Amino acid sequence: MSASRRRSAAQQRREEKTGAWKSTLAVAVAIGAALIGLTPLLQGFGWWFATMAMVVLLLGVAATLRGRGVPEVTVVAVTAIVWGGLVVVLYAGSTLWFLLPTLSTLTDISGDLADARLSIAQQEVPAIADGAITQLIVMSVGLIAVIADELATGLRTPVLSGIGPLAVLAIAPLVRKTEPNVAVYVLTAAAFLAVIWCSSRIGSGPPRLKTRPTVKGGRNPALAFGIAAGAVATMIVLPAITPGLTAESLADDGSGNRFPSVYATGIDPTIQLGRDLRRSDPVLSLTYTTTSTEGLYLKMVNLGDFSGGTWQPELPLNAVGYDGQDFGTPPGLAPDVPVEEVATTVSIASLRSDWLPLPYPTKRVDELAGTWLLTPTSFTVTDLQGDTRGLNYQVTGLAVNPTAGQLAEAGAVVPDAVHDYLALPDDLPAVISSTASEVASGAVTNYDRAVALQEYFRSGQFRYSLAAPVSGGYDGDNAQMIAAFLEAKEGYCVHFAAAMAVMARTLGIPSRIAVGYAPGQTADGTTEGRPVFEVYTDQLHAWPELYFDGIGWLPFEPTPGLDITPPDYSLPDYALAGGAGSSASNQSTSTATADPNAQRDDQQNAFGSLTPEQILMGQIRGWGTFAAVLGGIFVVVIAPWTVRWARRRSRLRRLATDELPGTLAWTEFEDTLDDYRVQRSAGDTMFDLERRLRDDVELPEPAIDRLRRQVEYEQYAPPGSADGPTRERIRSDLVALISALEGRAPTRERYRARLLPASLWRRRRTATPTGTLVP
Repeated sequence: MSASRRRSAAQQRREEKTGAWKSTLAVAVAIGAALIGLTPLLQGFGWWFATMAMVVLLLGVAATLRGRGVPEVTVVAVTAIVWGGLVVVLYAGSTLWFLLPTLSTLTDISGDLADARLSIAQQEVPAIADGAITQLIVMSVGLIAVIADELATGLRTPVLSGIGPLAVLAIAPLVRKTEPNVAVYVLTAAAFLAVIWCSSRIGSGPPRLKTRPTVKGGRNPALAFGIAAGAVATMIVLPAITPGLTAESLADDGSGNRFPSVYATGIDPTIQLGRDLRRSDPVLSLTYTTTSTEGLYLKMVNLGDFSGGTWQPELPLNAVGYDGQDFGTPPGLAPDVPVEEVATTVSIASLRSDWLPLPYPTKRVDELAGTWLLTPTSFTVTDLQGDTRGLNYQVTGLAVNPTAGQLAEAGAVVPDAVHDYLALPDDLPAVISSTASEVASGAVTNYDRAVALQEYFRSGQFRYSLAAPVSGGYDGDNAQMIAAFLEAKEGYCVHFAAAMAVMARTLGIPSRIAVGYAPGQTADGTTEGRPVFEVYTDQLHAWPELYFDGIGWLPFEPTPGLDITPPDYSLPDYALAGGAGSSASNQSTSTATADPNAQRDDQQNAFGSLTPEQILMGQIRGWGTFAAVLGGIFVVVIAPWTVRWARRRSRLRRLATDELPGTLAWTEFEDTLDDYRVQRSAGDTMFDLERRLRDDVELPEPAIDRLRRQVEYEQYAPPGSADGPTRERIRSDLVALISALEGRAPTRERYRARLLPASLWRRRRTATPTGTLVP
């Protein structure tokens, strides 16, 4: 190809991509707005600036190449190479050999991504955006931005480009259940609509006459605008205002089953627990059979770190590969404490979790498929894969049955190994420690203090409620919310467990929170003579575990209203009865209820404290708000059409009275040409325009000729000289020209002209004495 032909091809591509940089800029803004949605998950803003620096640099390269007329394939290839080069230089620069990547480069980057996954798994939100997490965000969002820009600007499919911002925006709701940040959604939606608009305007270039009003295939900004606005409104408004209409209650896996609960190590377990307790339709999580005469607590994770004022999961820092070996001796358990082996078979139905549900303390797990890690200090098992569905495994556990004397002799000694379980934040609200001291004022030993705390919560002063913490603004487990709970005296298991655990620490008793499942209820059938226990999502539970030297960790049950009997050793009359060392029950001496649905009913009733009238009014307000929002969106969408229609009707009426009716009619005709995107030269006289429109667009020749002559006449004739028949003829000619333009345009272009009239955004034209219409 000759140099001139190459220059000609580049020039053509530049003309075709005129204004493409605006679309690229809109993509960058949309990505940046969506990134703001991650702020509830990550601390600080350094990660945002680092990510946007990558996005701006990559999209700047793409915009520059397009501006120089580079082929689109080359634009994509060069941008991808720049992305890879930046990743290598920024995060694996030390592994380069004469600026070339090596095998160590891939290994280094892969290791960084593995570190990011582990950091996400170990941290509770809001997480610290360390180097590994920031690198992961910078790499992934940079690539998302490149893809979104190519879809919007390169391939001219702007609606599909919304997948990029949507993918970023969807991270926060998937990780942590929070109130929707409407401002972020609206900002992202506005930027996305700008992407659609700018993409549809690419290649408009200098004005030139087109043979007929048309648009390129697949480009319909009006339809895209309406679809996008409606989708955004539905996404923001519908789940937030409609009772029971949530992702949790509507999700389906394709086979008619609800989506299972998800417990990942990077997700705040207490948030997920509260979410599942509020499900309108509980889902079967798992079933189990056991040799114990009572149901079992099945623990998944310990929350042991409260030094920062918020309960956080224990980190599996000393985890080892698990292949069926014994867990070892439970921490703190002395040889003389009575124990009894309990065999349990667990079958997981719909639970997706990084943690394995196990009774505590577990001795061994058999027939466990997959690769798992055991944390010896906490007796928790995890694989960081997040999907336990379909697992069937055998558990050999221990029923710990301390005597009253052993509990009384446990004393107040705190070994160094568990000293961290006494950590408290410096700004702990005073009401927590003062309440603990008052409740345990008559107790002598740590055991007596623990029993006193449990009885305080179960004495009738507190009420189980799923609704009160949400409406009261203290639904959580940090120090401030615990203080608010002690004042309100209404909450569910998370609040009772968190409050008792913190109060125990103020009294010098090591404590932590266990998150897992309450014992469940017995089903109708049996397996090998053992009762089958069914455990549903609304039986997710949190309970405090307290440490006593010589005995180890013991669970307590401060949550009232669930028809769960606390363990025998935690009852006030246990010491008076001399202890029941031969009891066959372990920490889960809680009884299965006589009514299989009693616990679920209690939870639903607690959340259903609202009256039917209040629920009905809430639904009416919700749907009313939704209808108002949709109405507002509808008004915004049809506003341009309404304004344009009103302007035309006004001009048609004014033709009967205006001093220059021909000039007014020609102005309306010019605006209609703009609406249908009929391009023409700004330097044409009215005669030139008439000739081109008559020949190329095939408009009615007599009508346009008479209207043009009338405008020329009015430039020199006295104002108001047009008589009634003349005005009527002007109106008829104008209507005929408008009808001819509408009749020649395809359906989609007629809708575009009506819903997005370009004349509203262009400068008004006036007639000059020379007979030429100019801007």
